[in-house]
Amino acid sequence: MSLKEMLEKNRKKRKNGLVIQPDIGWAGPKPARTKAEKINQIKTEFIDDRALLIVGAKASDFAEYPKIEADISVQDLIKHIEQLESVKQRLKKKMLLVITGLDKISADEQAKFIPLLKDRQIMASKLPDAVQIVMPVADADAVSHATKSLIFELKV
Repeated sequence: MSLKEMLEKNRKKRKNGLVIQPDIGWAGPKPARTKAEKINQIKTEFIDDRALLIVGAKASDFAEYPKIEADISVQDLIKHIEQLESVKQRLKKKMLLVITGLDKISADEQAKFIPLLKDRQIMASKLPDAVQIVMPVADADAVSHATKSLIFELKV
């Protein structure tokens, strides 16, 4: 069974936040208990190739990473994705791309992120492999079903 299949199988068990599953290979020695521990684990561990919807987190929890406001135009989004490649080459490690305010825009506006979430690219601009998309939200119910189907939801 692949890591992706195990994650999907164990996804239903994760109702009350980030539950570390030792059988899927990325777990540390003990489960993250506090919000700060969960946020730190997200920053240091590669959880999934899908984007992470982090319910209960704030953009300020990820202050050191590049941010994109959800109400950005598609043209500006493409420019930001293209700039990430040069930033990523300088860092030479995992990097998070934080999309803020997703729960504050309409489902129609959220649709512009679907190609980025599904194929990790938008138009001809491809997201670098070691970039993890993180979307902190206060209200997961405000995120469209189409968007939620492409992401991994965590509660902190």
